[in-house]
Amino acid sequence: MDKRVLLGVSGLVGVVLLVGVILALGSCNGDDDEVADEPTPTAVADDVDEVATDDADPTPVVDDTEATDDAEPVDDAPDEEIQLPEGQPEVPQSDEMAYGFNIAWRADEGGLEYNQNTRLAVEQAGFNGVRCQVHWSEVQREPDWLDPLPIDRMLDAYEGTNVRVMVSIVGAPDWALDEDGEQLLTDYNMFAEFMSFMADRYRGRIQAWEIWNEQNMAHEMHGTVRVSNYARLLEAGYQGVKSADPDALVIFGGLTPTGINDPEVAVNDVDYLRSFYEFEGGHFTQFFDVLGMHLNATNNPPDTTYPDNPGPGEWTDHNSFYFLRGQDLRAVMQEFGDERPVWVTEFGWTTENPAPGYEYGADVSEEDQANYLVGAFEVAREQMPWIDGMFVWNLNFTTIVSPEDEKYAWSVLNEDWSPRPAYEALQQMPKP
Repeated sequence: MDKRVLLGVSGLVGVVLLVGVILALGSCNGDDDEVADEPTPTAVADDVDEVATDDADPTPVVDDTEATDDAEPVDDAPDEEIQLPEGQPEVPQSDEMAYGFNIAWRADEGGLEYNQNTRLAVEQAGFNGVRCQVHWSEVQREPDWLDPLPIDRMLDAYEGTNVRVMVSIVGAPDWALDEDGEQLLTDYNMFAEFMSFMADRYRGRIQAWEIWNEQNMAHEMHGTVRVSNYARLLEAGYQGVKSADPDALVIFGGLTPTGINDPEVAVNDVDYLRSFYEFEGGHFTQFFDVLGMHLNATNNPPDTTYPDNPGPGEWTDHNSFYFLRGQDLRAVMQEFGDERPVWVTEFGWTTENPAPGYEYGADVSEEDQANYLVGAFEVAREQMPWIDGMFVWNLNFTTIVSPEDEKYAWSVLNEDWSPRPAYEALQQMPKP
């Protein structure tokens, strides 16, 4: 997930979401000199018309410095200090539902044990999925430069297991960006070629590809939010993946929940999704298998919503502050007759958080965090049965960032890998 900052009438609040189901090269700082001997992507230019979004009352705004922040790993703890969770977990009763974590991972040569510990913690929780983020700009730093070795190393830990991997692709390299800023990429076929390379290399090892992350944030789209940019990026990504691995799922990137409508900052997620469905007569809606959602809840319990059943505290006066925001997004899908499934690729609650903007975390005890996470799965089953996957933000960032980092307090493991109450609650949670 990413770090986000919500701007509202009452001030500035940072909100990070989970799930995000897995964090990327950015968090691993995986810089390897080995280069894969692969063909250089080719491309064709494509004009993009900017689509205006309707103005909405500003409530929250988001500034994501993703969970793919370039975080410096903390020193590895000695093996004897690692206390991996134990116990007999409740396991999923059906392969139809993805129970996932957003994970931190390491791409350096010494990261195998770290990644194996991560996978063991996932399995010991009775979960069957992970989400991690990969920067296109890190894998393909130049048009003829491809270095997937760090991803190979991460995936080695999941080889031969029942844990399914979703990768969120983000971050266009500078050389691919449109110099005039009139559209995102000079040539969208370059992204199609990249995704074809990735899907071919990891056929059967990566089961789902999420195309971008919070694309209704200007920061995520390299400056300006345009529905047209993402529509063409999604089309290229879908065609690239399916050309190489038709069985892999393509996920519509989860939008950040916000009530702001300023394309230079962020666009209301509900308005954005509706504009996407309307863009060019809905042509681009065919280019995904599952719709991704990010459902922030600040310090509000998962069964609350605005205006009918608001939560406690200050961040209560807009539905983007609630887990049940997913119902608003689903209503847009149904408005256009779309009954495809949904994955919540990021959701979670931070406990007391020293990072500026996350003061609301002081309202969430460790027991609250545990109850809210388990409660979110229950609410999803009862009120949003079209959700087929949920990825908690986050599993284990405590083990790789300092306590001052905003991602730390969202984790369900302690920095020595021992379980927090939230992990134990998720471990024992029924998983129908």
